Order: sequence, then C-alpha cells, then structure tokens
Amino acid sequence: MTSLRCPTCNLLFDIEKTKAMPFCSERCRLVDLGRWLNEEHSVPHVPSLDELEETSDEPQ
Repeated sequence: MTSLRCPTCNLLFDIEKTKAMPFCSERCRLVDLGRWLNEEHSVPHVPSLDELEETSDEPQ
C-alpha cells in the first residue's frame, strides 16, 4: 500500500483506491479547482527580459 497526503484536506489515503489523484476524493479535487478559479491559488509571473524591454519602450 502506497499512501499520500491529500493537498486539500491533509488526509492520508491509499493512492490505489482513488480516481482523483493526487486528491483523496472527487470532492477535494473540486475544492482545489474552485480555489484556482477564485484566484485563491496562483502561479507567480516573473517577466522575461523581453517583456521588461517591451514595457520600458512603451510611452507613459
């Protein structure tokens, strides 16, 4: 048995008994999706050098 902690509810579960990997259940998967859609989670954007150059060329 391989166990994993659910990132939503922190429950330890058997990965072979869920169809919602990496979550313990479909409910936790949907809770996580809702957090992304409500912008509670986000991936930080680090501008590339090209993007920084483009914004410095724009008139203010």
